[in-house]
Parts: sequence; structure tokens; C-alpha cells
Amino acid sequence: MQRCQSVLGHAGAALAGLLLAGAATAQETPSESGDGVTVVEEIVVTANKRSQSIQDVAGSLSALGAEDLDAKGIKDMYDIQFAVPSLHFGQLLGTQSIAIRGIGEFARQPGVAVSLDGIYQSRSSTAQLYQLDLERVEVLRGPQGTLYGRNSNGGVVNFISAAPTREVEGMLRVGYAEYDETKIQAIYSGPIGDRVAFRISADRIDRGEGWIENRVPGVEDLMQGEYGNVRLKLAADLSDAVSLDLMYTKGTMQGPLDHMSWITSEPELAVAIPQIATAAHTIEPLEVYVDTKSDSDRDFELYGVTAEWDMGWATLRSITAQQEFSDFFRSDRDVTELPLFDVPDISNTDTFTQEINVLGSNDRLDWVLGAFYLREDWDRHTLFNNALPVLGFPVPSQLDFMQPKFETDSLSWFLDATLEVTDRARVSAGVRRTEDEIDEYHRNEFRVLVPDPVLAFLACDQAVREEWGATTVRAVGQYDVHDTGNAYVSYSEGYKAGGVAQYECTAPYDPETVDAYELGYKATFGGGRTTLSAAAFRYDYTDFQVTQVIGIRTVTRNAGDAEIRGLEVELSSILSEHWMVAGAVTLLDTEYGDFINLDGMRPERGFQNAKGNPLNKAPETALNLGVAYATPVQGGGRLTLRADAAYRSRTYFREFKDEADSQGAYTVVNLNANWESEDRAWEARLYARNATDEEYITFILGSATSGARLGTWGMPRQVGLEVTRRFGAR
Repeated sequence: MQRCQSVLGHAGAALAGLLLAGAATAQETPSESGDGVTVVEEIVVTANKRSQSIQDVAGSLSALGAEDLDAKGIKDMYDIQFAVPSLHFGQLLGTQSIAIRGIGEFARQPGVAVSLDGIYQSRSSTAQLYQLDLERVEVLRGPQGTLYGRNSNGGVVNFISAAPTREVEGMLRVGYAEYDETKIQAIYSGPIGDRVAFRISADRIDRGEGWIENRVPGVEDLMQGEYGNVRLKLAADLSDAVSLDLMYTKGTMQGPLDHMSWITSEPELAVAIPQIATAAHTIEPLEVYVDTKSDSDRDFELYGVTAEWDMGWATLRSITAQQEFSDFFRSDRDVTELPLFDVPDISNTDTFTQEINVLGSNDRLDWVLGAFYLREDWDRHTLFNNALPVLGFPVPSQLDFMQPKFETDSLSWFLDATLEVTDRARVSAGVRRTEDEIDEYHRNEFRVLVPDPVLAFLACDQAVREEWGATTVRAVGQYDVHDTGNAYVSYSEGYKAGGVAQYECTAPYDPETVDAYELGYKATFGGGRTTLSAAAFRYDYTDFQVTQVIGIRTVTRNAGDAEIRGLEVELSSILSEHWMVAGAVTLLDTEYGDFINLDGMRPERGFQNAKGNPLNKAPETALNLGVAYATPVQGGGRLTLRADAAYRSRTYFREFKDEADSQGAYTVVNLNANWESEDRAWEARLYARNATDEEYITFILGSATSGARLGTWGMPRQVGLEVTRRFGAR
């Protein structure tokens, strides 16, 4: 209770700081009201599966529109984390970890749901492979177990791509940046007859130099390669009541675009691999020893069909999608000069989803009735090649982890409704029932090479079939305290599916759940020139999924409970025709309940109780600050100068509250100078990402096998220039 009071006690100071300083928040694009006064543009979102003004949504929600995304140069989840509150993004060897308010991904299962145009992504790693030509990005914070269901414990990130237009428009953008990075993007949209329109967009990024230096002679640097995306959309009005939208998306990544570095070095712990104690390695930022060729080849395809039928009394919507994701990468897992743990890793995911919504409204009631089905087929093969003797065997060896079958079937039904009780008061309620079933098989072998592979022992040969189910609810009360402001109170539940650990031979781990309480306030002031959103929240986090060390084995299981308490404030304000400020602050107080674990990096401490320690990826303070200045320039056009800064206090990545497991406080500053011609046909952007060249870590794991904490670094400073030519309707 004392810690909770500490968080809330800072609320007034944080809010005052924002009101005085301003910062970069979600909906700051200016527009003109009917009387010519510049106001903060209203953003219409579909977070609740129906169109609403962002200020009317009774929940914590940020939205980044297309103009904001372009002006700030936001192109992926890595950038989005510095533009909205409470969001953390990190990646390690192909795994994309998205966390909101300390809840996120575990064992390649997302804890924050991601969707593209309403199509659920079963693997958050695909979110890096289609982000171009976006109309907006919506980030919902807090469990969304009713409308979004499984794996939305932390929240939801919705990517909404730009729709086909009835008038011809297009864009061509070229750019160049440090690390020999070239970029080209093209968009064309227009009609095909009276009832059909199409839109095609494509981009390619080629980074010719890596920003992680490899100190092994003759082996290439890391974090270089090629990205490619293409999206085709067709929109057809089959009749006055029926519409059909078709989408095809393809994204690719190729090259050594993953890295893992030594963050701390204690090779004396690697008793099973004594060679590491004398092997060359480095803990210098942005440097590695990688003795083998690192590579990746990722390919994502999505086919989507959305149909809507206006039946008069309600609208029937169907969203059908087929997705295929192939993920191959090769890495040196020991990150030394030695030929150990050379690991090719390949997985394939085939996902079919079907969602049906029936949406209705009248003078007092808005409602949505829905059903959702997911079928996912996933397989993975990870092979550890050891050219030197390890683990006490006198000859080279292989550890082969095979998971040829992981089938998931998930079926759910939900109902959500909002009733206008009076002209100022509304109540909302929702319920969802989810049924999950998995059918899995994995086999783990240890082979010695003498010289051909010979099976030394079978570590696991296990087949699992398991079922889980959950009923999640939400309840919200909302009241308009004045004509341009409302307050709300909500209770919501979240559910994250259980699973099976590929590297172990243990029972499945169970689902985890979240109960969330939130009190919020949203308002606009000054005739629309200032918007404010604030929320205080508390979570009861139950049966969270963890990997624990029992003896010398890792065991994936459900631990105890945890609590999350916090406060968020967002602000945007148009100060004058030239100046705009906006901002966001998050104060978090998180703590584990009883949670006993053994730290392989500190074995002398024995089993420790993490009770009271902060949750991973949940800094106590996060602050986004920014300011923009716009002015006409001599010779024509308009120049906008903007600076955006994101501060994060110390962030822990393991549960033991050891500073060696954390990233200290850091600030990332992005600078942009945007010029736009008077007719808006030409644009140019000069930018510096991470302008102060801050060195910071986005992910850490402990490896007693290597005697190291291994992790990934954020990208260093990158300066670049983009030029854009737009044509057609604007």
C-alpha cells in the first residue's frame, strides 16, 4: 500500500511537468476548426470494433495517424515504443518481445495481441514484416480479454493500413542514411470503374553496413541486410448494402539481421564448457565475436477477405485470413571466437483465422456479437552444432531439438454492449468464452560425432494434448463531467493461453490471467487546442508464466502472483500557429508475490524469493517529451522542426533485482526537419535517430552455460535524408 501511495503521490508533479513542458503524444496533428482556429485533429479509431473518437473510448488508448508516422519517421515497433506510454519493445534472435505495463511475450507466445486490419497475428514476430503505408496505429493498454481474447493480457497493437481511394493518388519516396541504408517506397491508388478501387504499395530497404561490429577477422558485421514489403488491396461495393475488401501482403527479411552480445562476463560459471573461460569475447557495446556466418531469411504472406452486409437493423462483418510465416536464422550462440553452439533455427507457421461480428446500434444502445476461430500449425527445428568437446564428452557433438508438430485450435464467442443511461452517463459490459486445444510433439536428441552423428542419449520424446478454457468479462461506467470531458471506471480481465516448452520434457504450463481496475479521465480544452488523458490502474496478475531453474535444469511453469499499479498521463497542446507541444508520462509500481527461483548467474545465493522485486520490462518512470515548430520559409513551402525525447528509468530483464540484469536510465532523442511545398506535392525530411548516440540494452537473458548475460543493443545514431513526391488528390 505504501508503494502504491508513492506512485500516486508523484501524479500531481508529473501532470504539472507535462502541462509546463509538453511532449510527444499520440494525436498531435493540427487541423483547422470551422472558425479557422488551429486545433488538435480528432482521430477516429476502431479499437472497440466500431468507429469512435479516441476521446470517447473508455480506456487507455493512443493512436498515431499517418501524418504523425511520417513526420516522426516511425516505421516499426522499435520506433513506436518511444511514441506511446508504457510500451517496451525488444528482440532477441528473431523473437519480438512487446510488453505493455510489464506484461508481454513469453516462449514465443505474445502477451500483447497484434493485428493488421483486424486480422489477428498469432506470432508477434510477423509485426516487423508489413509496416508500410499505414493509416494509423492504435495501442490499447490493459487486458482486452473480451473483444480480443487470447494473448491480449497486456494490451493490443492494431495496425490499420491505408484504404483504396476513389480518386487517383500516389507517392514515391527515396532515402539514404548512415550504414549505407537506401530506401525506396511507392504507392498508387485509384478507381477501377464505379464500384471498385485498388491500392498497391511497396518498399525496399537495403542496409549495406552492419552496426554491430564483428571482431572475428573475415566474418561480416551484424545488423545489415534487406527488407521488402508489398501490399495490394481491392475494395468493391457489390451493392448499396454489401462491400468486399481483399488484401494480399508479403514481407521479407534477409541477411545477418539478428544479434546477441555478451553484456556481462563470468566465464568461470561455465563449468560444462571450460573452453569459454579462455575464449576471446567482448562486453563492449555494439561489438561481438561471431565465428560463423550469421544469417536470416524470413518470409511472411497474408491473404485477407473482409465482407460487410448492412442488414438495416445491424451490420454483419466477416474477416477471413490465411497467413504463412517462414522464419530461418543462423547464429553463434556462445558469441566467442570458438566454434561452439553454431545454431541454425527454422520454424514455419501456418495460421487460419475467421471472425464474425454482428454490430448494431439505436438511440441508446451499441452492441457487437462475435465469434472467432483460429487454427495454427507450427513446427520448429533447432540444432546446436559443437565442433569442440562440451558437456564432458571427449568428441564434438550436436544437440537437436525437434518440434515437428504444434497444432492449436482456439474458438471463442463474445458479446459487448454500451448503453446510454442518460445524456451524460453510459455503461458498458462484455463477456467472452474461449476454448483452446493444443496437440504437440517434440523430440530432443544428444549426438556425438565420431565422425558421423551417433545418438548418445534421448533427452525427450514427448507428445502432449491439452485443453484450456476461460471466461473473461469487462464492465465500464463512463460519465461526461462537462461538455468536452468524461471520466470512466472499468474492470477487465485478460487470458493468455498455456503451452509446451520445446527444450524440456515437462508437463504443459497453464494459462495466465490478469484482473485490471482502471480509473480514467479524458478532456479537450481551449476550443480543441489541448487534449488530456489520464488513467490510474491496478492489476492482479495470476499464474504468470516463467522459466525457472530447478537443480541444473530449466523448467517452464506457472509461478505465483504479481501486482502492477500505475499512473499514465497524455497531453497535446497547440500553443500558437507555430508551436505545438505534447507529452506522455508513466509511473509504474510493480512487484512479484512469492516467487522462488535459482539464479544460474549467482548460484552461491541458492534459491531466492523474488517477492517485492519489480517485474521485467517495467521501468518505474517512462517519459516522452517533444516539441514542434512550424513556419513558412522563403521561397515557398513550410518547414517543421521537431525534437522528440523518450526517457526510461532503470529497466530489469530478470526477476532477481540484480543491477547486472538491468539497463540503467537512458534517453533516446530523435530529431526531424520536415519541409513541405505549398501544393504539398514535394516533401523532404532530414533526420537523426538516437541523435545523442545513446547506448542501451533492449533485452537480457542469463546463460550459466556460457557464464554470461546475453542481450541485444538498441540502434546507435543514424542520420539520413528522405525526399517524397506526391501526386493526385491531397
